[in-house]
Amino acid sequence: MLYISGQCKKPNVTEQVYDFFTKKYTLPDVEVYYCDLSSEGALGFQEKNGDEFLIHIDSNLTGDEHIRTLFHELVHCTQDIRGVKNDTNREQEAYQLEEQYTNELMLRTSKLD
Repeated sequence: MLYISGQCKKPNVTEQVYDFFTKKYTLPDVEVYYCDLSSEGALGFQEKNGDEFLIHIDSNLTGDEHIRTLFHELVHCTQDIRGVKNDTNREQEAYQLEEQYTNELMLRTSKLD
């Protein structure tokens, strides 16, 4: 189940990305928390809490950057489930799939609000 918290400007986009992603992967509960990450030097990050995941997304992101970042962090959730530990492999796969899934979603969705 998806939970959205914090300063989310476009919850419907978050829900569309999550729905698209969970047609490909089974995930436990995921909370997406929107906050200002500008001082962190990151667009987003993810952490595993027991059987659940918490994803932090910079609330200042818009459009494609928001979608790509959310896909990127959701991929990290699946990597934790699969036991992928190597940071280089994790990032390489996450960057590849964020681009692929963003393009697929854009082709299938005429408009993301």
